[in-house]
Amino acid sequence: MRAKNIQERLEALLNTSFEKTTKNGVIPFVEHRIFTNRSIKMNRIEAVGFDMDYTLAQYNVEALDLLTMHRVLDILVRDHKYPECIRDIELHPQFAIRGLVLDTQCGNVLKMDKFRYVSLAYHGLQPLDSSERSKLYNSSQINFHSGRYKSIDTLFALLETYLLAAIIELLENGMGQTQDYPSLYQNIRNAIDLCHRDGSLKHEIKKNPQLYIQDDPLLIPALHRFKDAGKKLFVVTNSEPDYTEFVLDYLFRHASPFFKGWRDCFEIVGCAAVKPLFFKAGTQLETLETGKCLFFSGGNIDFLEDNLDVSGDHVLYIGDHIYGDILKSKRTSHWRTCIIVPELLFQIRAEKEVAPLVDQLYRNENLRKEISMRLNWRRSMVIDLQQFKLAEADELDSDLLAKMDGRIKEINRELERDHEIFSATLHESKQLRRRISENFNCFWGRLFKTGDQLSLLAEQIRDYACIYTAAVSNFNFYDPHSYFVSIANPMPHEGTLFPVEDLDFDTTMEMPEPKDQGLTPSPPTP
Repeated sequence: MRAKNIQERLEALLNTSFEKTTKNGVIPFVEHRIFTNRSIKMNRIEAVGFDMDYTLAQYNVEALDLLTMHRVLDILVRDHKYPECIRDIELHPQFAIRGLVLDTQCGNVLKMDKFRYVSLAYHGLQPLDSSERSKLYNSSQINFHSGRYKSIDTLFALLETYLLAAIIELLENGMGQTQDYPSLYQNIRNAIDLCHRDGSLKHEIKKNPQLYIQDDPLLIPALHRFKDAGKKLFVVTNSEPDYTEFVLDYLFRHASPFFKGWRDCFEIVGCAAVKPLFFKAGTQLETLETGKCLFFSGGNIDFLEDNLDVSGDHVLYIGDHIYGDILKSKRTSHWRTCIIVPELLFQIRAEKEVAPLVDQLYRNENLRKEISMRLNWRRSMVIDLQQFKLAEADELDSDLLAKMDGRIKEINRELERDHEIFSATLHESKQLRRRISENFNCFWGRLFKTGDQLSLLAEQIRDYACIYTAAVSNFNFYDPHSYFVSIANPMPHEGTLFPVEDLDFDTTMEMPEPKDQGLTPSPPTP
């Protein structure tokens, strides 16, 4: 049995491709790289910390959400007297993505750019038209401190986003039953919290961890590379002690020959941390184990740093939650930060697939701008010639008038040709946008863009995370003492004349039919 297990693990490593060969040598695929917002010299990092859920342990989001959804709908029917028909709601995992914002007062789901401009919005599963969207959100500044808006910045929060929209779609848009949106959101939120508190979800995960926790054959080697380089490793998670121990046991079940177990890997494991409170006052400390690995519950950052004997920017903390893991740890402790963005795997592959289409769209946009300038100039020339004729009519002989009329006719013919090219270019660009959009989310488009701007999620990642990557195991491709150098971010006048970033893929495109979902979103209105 042991020999068979070793053979399976070896084949998993040998059959997993993470790199490609180029004329410059073997390099990791782009989706397995680490991207830098703020330069980090890893030789200055003495301790590396990790969140557990969706960082060390990557979950099967769809399977976990399906498990949770059935329990949540049961609670809503049983405890809050929602109609039985909501039990028939099917999970459509494409609807919710990170970076969305819930308007709990109006029951809408919003996608914003970095300036907090709402470019797309859904009520239920139907998009709001541009006039209604503009009236609700773009006539005044959105106040995130009012309690009305909820940011969806964790993978755990995707389900509450979908359920809010799906229940509104079924009961209000489908059955004409007006909903109390704040109460509906809070009931969903409370039901999800109850599923986590009562242990029912964790019980199912423990029964069948292989269904819910993804195997990453390079996770343990990545941790070993840190350890072998002399870095102190620790974990800070909000999960309870017994669940933390179970998940770490599962992740390290095949850790040999790198580690005997997780206690051999980590100097400190802190659970029930109640982040982001952990980075301030914290909660009551309870020491669970001492020895080679300090295992504790509660506590705060001061206790952790005292026991690590490392603090400030000599610590790199890796997590998936922008607010709970990245923003608060960076602002209160000066820790360096890395955010895990599993969505990068899909987004980068999709971007590579549409690269030829984007290049053609880029050329079309250049041509459109050139033709637009030409049209304006030629129209101006016609007006100038006509005004000149009127102003100087008494001084112009018939030959000059005929010459001017001939030039006006020639310009009008050129205008007609330019209009035909302009219309053809616009039509082709529309088709290109549609073909590009089919490779991304059929409701919201690209994760990191909205229109021609960075999305709210992309801006938060850029502002708060020093580095970001799709998985902890990607550190395998880098020396533990690497120098991650950020790329200069030019001001607009320093960039090229017509950068690809100016292209708008979301607001003017027709959204594609969703694949295999039985659900058809209407196209967003520009």
